[in-house]
Amino acid sequence: MAITATCAVVGGGISGIAAAHYLRDAGLEVELFDQRRSPGGRMTTATLDGERVDLGGKNIGRHYRRFRKLAHALGPFAFEPFGINTSRIREGKIVTLDSTRRLGSTLAYLRGCPPADAMRLAALCARVWLDARNRFLDGPSFARLARDADDASLDSHFSPAFCRAVVRAMTVRMNGAEPDEMHLGNFGTHLSMWLDSYDQLKAGMGAFVGAATAPLAMLLNARVERVMVRHGRVCGVQVRQADGRTDHLEYDHVVLATPAGVSADLLREHDAGLAAALDGIRYFPVLVVVAAYGRPIFSDTVRGLSFGPDSALSNAGAYGIDRLDRVRYTFSGRKARDMIAGVRHAGSLAGPEAEALLDLAEATLRRYIPVDRADRRDFVAHGFDPGLCAYVPHHYRLRALLDDRRHAIDGLAFAGDYLRGASIEACMFSAQEAAVRIVRSRLSHDPRASLGIDYGYHASS
Repeated sequence: MAITATCAVVGGGISGIAAAHYLRDAGLEVELFDQRRSPGGRMTTATLDGERVDLGGKNIGRHYRRFRKLAHALGPFAFEPFGINTSRIREGKIVTLDSTRRLGSTLAYLRGCPPADAMRLAALCARVWLDARNRFLDGPSFARLARDADDASLDSHFSPAFCRAVVRAMTVRMNGAEPDEMHLGNFGTHLSMWLDSYDQLKAGMGAFVGAATAPLAMLLNARVERVMVRHGRVCGVQVRQADGRTDHLEYDHVVLATPAGVSADLLREHDAGLAAALDGIRYFPVLVVVAAYGRPIFSDTVRGLSFGPDSALSNAGAYGIDRLDRVRYTFSGRKARDMIAGVRHAGSLAGPEAEALLDLAEATLRRYIPVDRADRRDFVAHGFDPGLCAYVPHHYRLRALLDDRRHAIDGLAFAGDYLRGASIEACMFSAQEAAVRIVRSRLSHDPRASLGIDYGYHASS
């Protein structure tokens, strides 16, 4: 009788949840670890005005095939349109990019920008549009660009005016990073966001997390302190339990679905060189405040507004097409880091600290959109640190290290936002690749095992 292989998945965010499902589908016995009291990672939820709201990632692109397939298997989940609707200020006026009228609004949004920048952006968009692999980190076209261009930062490839008006809205929103902190070889992930259309779950991401984790064996409030390796192969993990007890748990395989720095710490004793490479991947903190008001703040035509580098508030937007009375404020970017460095920004915020953030957010938005403290009904605030992943230049080098047998530990795989991109779909792609790696490792030891991972399309798409 065959013995079922076991796998510990470390990290309860979307990468870990997806990896656990892919591995279960392949016939492995999986346990999911998270140091928090509840799973979900940066798909955090809270109660606002008596209802659950999402404070982390919630927008689901029409091209998010992996996510939609898993949601369909776990559901049914109802989706509602969200779309891209973001505005910027040009010469004191609001100019809107709206995916429901993409061509006309895009031309209006780009009007006044240098034509050479717009043409360069269009050529890069074509690479993403024509080859779906370029939606992710290490897509073939952008890997080639990285070899020639990633010694310089992204802002060197566009004019300052274009970076401020267009590029920064992408990098700050996805990575919490300024254009001078990003690189052209990774820009396909931003353009995929630009080119996609979006929905959100009517029941919220919290409902998805609940359904996705219900069938999983989980160890929560448990911190994995060490990956145990014997004779070059994973043999288990060392876990610190909530009561302070240390356990050594045996597993045949381990997936590290954690931020790059956490994975580096767990890897360091076994491979200092690869750990150092992971240390080079930056994460920038982000603060989110969602406020409920007694009246609509945004309108059907203007549902979001991006702010420039002189503002700590990077974005304010309606929570949904039909929830214009709820506003989601995001503090990210260089200016925001200076401000949030002095506050406790990992976890939920409350009291005067959170209220001061909302006061600042409303004062910033009020310059363009009427909003008043007297209209507030309720608000919640949450800080993420580690926050948004800003990737690494020459990403193909990191991929090569991870694929190099000299840096491989048999039975160990990695998943996370630093591997294929920060979007929900990219995280699931990295989880799928991690599961394939684990199952192939299993095949090498047991030829009777089956790959068993079939989600209807090639893993690279």
